[in-house]
Amino acid sequence: MGNEVAKKRVIVVGGGIAGLSTAWLIRDMARKRGEEIELTILEAKAVPGGATRTDHREGYACEWGPNGFLDNEPTTLELIELLGLKNDLVKADESSSNRYIYHGGAMRKVPMKPPQFLVSDILPLTSKLRMAMEPFIAAKRNGHEETVDSFGRRRLGDGFATYMLDPMVSGIFAGNTKELSLEAVFPKMVSMEREYGGLFKAMIAKKKEAKKTGKVSGGPSGPSATLHTFKKGMGQLTGSLAADLIDELYLDTPVQSIEKTENGFIVTNHQNRWEADAVVLACPSYVAAQIIWNLDKSVSESIASIHHAPVDVVCHGHRKEDLGHDLNGFGVLIPRNEHIRSLGTLWSDSIFPGQAPENHKLLRTIVGGAHDPEVARLSEAELNNQVFQDHRRVMGIKDLPVFKQQFRHPHGIAQYNIGHLSRVAKTEKLEDELSGLFFTGASYRGVSVNGCVKDAFRVANSFWDQQ
Repeated sequence: MGNEVAKKRVIVVGGGIAGLSTAWLIRDMARKRGEEIELTILEAKAVPGGATRTDHREGYACEWGPNGFLDNEPTTLELIELLGLKNDLVKADESSSNRYIYHGGAMRKVPMKPPQFLVSDILPLTSKLRMAMEPFIAAKRNGHEETVDSFGRRRLGDGFATYMLDPMVSGIFAGNTKELSLEAVFPKMVSMEREYGGLFKAMIAKKKEAKKTGKVSGGPSGPSATLHTFKKGMGQLTGSLAADLIDELYLDTPVQSIEKTENGFIVTNHQNRWEADAVVLACPSYVAAQIIWNLDKSVSESIASIHHAPVDVVCHGHRKEDLGHDLNGFGVLIPRNEHIRSLGTLWSDSIFPGQAPENHKLLRTIVGGAHDPEVARLSEAELNNQVFQDHRRVMGIKDLPVFKQQFRHPHGIAQYNIGHLSRVAKTEKLEDELSGLFFTGASYRGVSVNGCVKDAFRVANSFWDQQ
């Protein structure tokens, strides 16, 4: 008998973008190391991909969740390269730089450069003057956690917080700026104030540095970036991962619990039990909370308190002649004080031409979020009618849509509210205490595709570092 080393048994719970990416990377790293692993992916639903899926119907490309990803995260680009999908990338059309905010009864173009901002009607003069005072506002030094709204009002004024920050955050997180933790959702803004004393000072310093190094500088959210999708939509990414992992992927297989053993873990559901050396919980935090209840009640209660706001995605197709606006741009966001139910609408085929039939437009509208959890109570007919009425008011749409599809997410987007980082820290402490256990996914360190893929690399590297 030889001295054969037993294969490491890895179970990944969750077959969305986080789980599929993590599983694929762990296996890819194993092959590069010349090692074999026994990989099992357990997905509760009948279809893999989570919210990163694309439906193609009647010539329209309808995204369940993210409509693209920004090219400023190296790990996402690395995964795409490894999967052989680089040639299938599609860059957003240049017209998508045209972005709008609706307030005061009109869609107003968001100025992208300071001179444009000064002459635009996006904010009243008093709000512009208040924003100009930002370099003279003292930096916060007490170290206390702050909401996004508090930061925006403190540094840039009430007008900016109400008419620009609120709709932007609603568009990304479907969140309430008065509850979201600045450090959890925009950590770069915290570091910019801490290091440079303010946002404008930081941007000036970064531009000077960029001139010296030849690199492109970005704004408060990080380096400037371009939105991308794939030829077949964002579902091509999860679809490629799932197809490559088909032999390890088990659908319609929810997990109930996990327990620690002397040699590893046991994962169970109502029908089966699996022994594992490592377990990756890539499911939403409210599911992970139930799974680890018997393992660590304190951490379970902590991550169970991470709220997930309900979000509905409504896709409407219109004939171009039924539009009241050319809708040539990225889309329009709507501040909550406008009393319009929709959070905003993306003009999908303007961003990525070809996502609607010829002479038609695809409007993709987000409804619900932290401000409006009651959206989950609407019937599909009520939801579609609400969105159409909002479209008429905001964009001047003249006639009913010729195409309708909706995706309803009762637990849509994780809300990184005050205290979020301490909740994440508890999962990290448990990871340290129980070698081989990992928490990942949109509930913890980033709701975007980039956030999930970046964390997938963290988990995959940590797994092999432990071997």
